[in-house]
Amino acid sequence: MSERQRGTSGTSEAEELGLPEEPLTIRQRRRDALLHDALVFCSAFSVGALIYALAAVVREDDETFWSVGLSDGLILSGLIAGELFLLWNNGVRQGIRGHSIGKHRTGLQVVDVRSGRPAGWARGLWRGLVAVGLLDLALAVLPIGLPTVLRRLTPEAWHVGAFAYLAVLVILVPLLLPTNRGLADRLSGTQVVDSDDVTTAHHRQALAAIDAVGVIGVLAVFALYLSFLWPLMGRLPSLW
Repeated sequence: MSERQRGTSGTSEAEELGLPEEPLTIRQRRRDALLHDALVFCSAFSVGALIYALAAVVREDDETFWSVGLSDGLILSGLIAGELFLLWNNGVRQGIRGHSIGKHRTGLQVVDVRSGRPAGWARGLWRGLVAVGLLDLALAVLPIGLPTVLRRLTPEAWHVGAFAYLAVLVILVPLLLPTNRGLADRLSGTQVVDSDDVTTAHHRQALAAIDAVGVIGVLAVFALYLSFLWPLMGRLPSLW
């Protein structure tokens, strides 16, 4: 039984009402896993931003440290760290072990459609690259001109706003429709199934602390970014 379904007394609402327990579906747990992975992503983002900030303290003087360039650098460094984590967590790790950190917490596994075994590191890496690309594109939907990785690495002529909205649809639609296979699954020949291998209670507590630190770090970075952007809010940049 999941911790979310238990009350403060250790019993679930269904037990208190004398009703049979209804297990969460794979689709529901997949959404929960996405949330858990997103929280750990926040931690990786915060580490990347912190490393950039420490390097900037050493490199810059006081007059140039607090500038728009600092906020852009924090965002970009955080995204690079977060997307590298995503490539490992939802790519290589998931290909080898069969689950990301989030899926491990919710009792899910990603397996090959035909063999029922983890897909391996190569297809896991491919799956991770798809996830990284979709996330980076989707972030461009935010109308605040985030310095995403693809924006920095590609020519201006390639920046088409429709791609960002398409990426958002590709991410969200599988979570809303009754399907256990998203775009990454179909491209890599995998599917999400139940698994008895779940995170231990001790590791859950450690991950909860990491999640909290990550969220605080992301909020701090974006608050700083918006503080520099606020004078320009009347002239919002393009979506992509």
